[in-house]
Amino acid sequence: MTQSMTSADHFWYCMDDPTNLMVITAFMEFEELIDFERLSATIEYRLASFPRFQKRVILPASGVGAPNWETDRHFDIRSHVQRIALPPPADKVALQEMVSGLMTTPLDPNKPLWHVYLIENLGKGCVLFFRIHHCIGDGIALVHVLLSAADKKPDAAWPTGRSRKKRSEPSFPDPLLPFRFMIKNIRYATDATQKVGQTIIDELKEVISKPAHLVELAKSGSELATDVTSVLTKLLIMPGDPKTAFKGRLGVRKSAVWTEPILLDKIKTVGRAISTTTLNDVLIATVTGAMRRYLESRNYPVNKLDLRVTVPVNIRKPGTEFELGNKFSLVFLALPVYLEDPILRLKEVNRRMNRLKKSADPYVNFGLLSAMGLLPPGIAKNMAHLFGNKASAVLTNVPGPREPLYFAGKKINNIMFWVPRSGAVGLGISILSYDGKVTVGLAADEGLMPDPEVFLEGFEDEFNYLLGLVKSGKIFDAPLVLHDRYQEARCKALTKSGEQCKKRSMPGLEYCKVHQAGAEKGVQAHVEQDVSAEDEKKSDATPDGTPIRCKGTTKNGAQCRRRAAPGSEYCGIHRPEKPERDSRAQDLAEILKELRFG
Repeated sequence: MTQSMTSADHFWYCMDDPTNLMVITAFMEFEELIDFERLSATIEYRLASFPRFQKRVILPASGVGAPNWETDRHFDIRSHVQRIALPPPADKVALQEMVSGLMTTPLDPNKPLWHVYLIENLGKGCVLFFRIHHCIGDGIALVHVLLSAADKKPDAAWPTGRSRKKRSEPSFPDPLLPFRFMIKNIRYATDATQKVGQTIIDELKEVISKPAHLVELAKSGSELATDVTSVLTKLLIMPGDPKTAFKGRLGVRKSAVWTEPILLDKIKTVGRAISTTTLNDVLIATVTGAMRRYLESRNYPVNKLDLRVTVPVNIRKPGTEFELGNKFSLVFLALPVYLEDPILRLKEVNRRMNRLKKSADPYVNFGLLSAMGLLPPGIAKNMAHLFGNKASAVLTNVPGPREPLYFAGKKINNIMFWVPRSGAVGLGISILSYDGKVTVGLAADEGLMPDPEVFLEGFEDEFNYLLGLVKSGKIFDAPLVLHDRYQEARCKALTKSGEQCKKRSMPGLEYCKVHQAGAEKGVQAHVEQDVSAEDEKKSDATPDGTPIRCKGTTKNGAQCRRRAAPGSEYCGIHRPEKPERDSRAQDLAEILKELRFG
């Protein structure tokens, strides 16, 4: 039986590269040795019961179009489950070396794209190491599928052919559906959604093949064209991160390392100390601090550094986590590496995360990824590399089971996983919680980061320092931070040019020293405010013709009541930006031209 690959799955299938294989890896660690026969039966009758695990990828004979999933008539579980022994000294370092080597081994394209290794000789225990191609499913789905093969009790029955349950192949919604939700006021008489989806694909192809077309789109009155252009402009004009130890020219060899499990209660202690922050905020802020520490150890300037990470976002409906395939999106999160104080850093990460959660970026980006999956593989890969090179790392955080699980009759002591990278991104950071503990793992390019364990040491030091501040009560002391750009500390006043003042506000106040003095005198120099009734009665403009009241229009159609900025007809919010938009469109056209011919 054959089934056409969805555009989202095809996109990730096309991304395979010798320096960055699109393979999701994971391991389960055990303190006891697993019986190999029971392991094989468990994987065959539970994991391989999902049809996708018995299908191989068949490329179209013409070389055009999406591949197909075809059931492997010669499927044999012995081709996918293998036992190997850990060489002496058989410790964690040796295990990390073996995992790093297996991580760079391509999967056999003639078979279903997955493999499991039982690594023995780890003391009295063992490790299960899974390798599954990204086109089979994303990290969220695969974690759920792998854990569904486990048991909640150690004395669960041995899986047999009678208990084997065939899983139905999931039906996928239109991958361009998120795009359609984002497009406003589409006026098509019949079959609207199909035409909208096709228009997006056509526009994307047109922009790539004819970069100058983007400028025409920017000037067009079409709301559909404007939406597509704004999405492309935001992603493609976004400047790329600088080359650091996390990003650059990649090699084939990778290094995989991970921390010892950290008690979840310790992380909760930090999260509770600062209102509105979440466990995820604490972990991401600690990762940011570790990035700063590592770059400082390499003598890289960090005091003005923001580094982006791509964060996978689950867009599945609740209850559909077991459906294989790719139903996730990517968003860009800028990490404030420049902030030295860990408390300010945590608050800034929290602020940025809250803003990102309210944005429509995940749905728009998923539509873009799906649309790119319909393009020829070469162009899709170039687009993906341009998309991925905006960031320095991939960061993912997956909440695992709260209670211990058992696999093939043995208790799982720890779980870890790694997601693949693309383009010039050399660092993957994975965070997974399980049984009241959290483990952080790195997958790094060996040429860029020959010592990833130093990064993890920095993570542990950063977290312990933050925990120490909480326990000692010093977290409530006013921090003194030099050369920071913490947004909440900026003066709220406006300069004569209508821009926000760049000076720091005074402690506990909204304004800097200069503007605070004016505010105390009732002047509030250059602070934007509503036009008073008295001003309206006098005149709509100053003697030189400059409007007092902004000429912008609010959402309800009324004239804005704010003051116009000096030398302008509008306030800072309504000030037109058309010239800048046209310029950005022209810049984007040049970037796309380089993409096409580069």
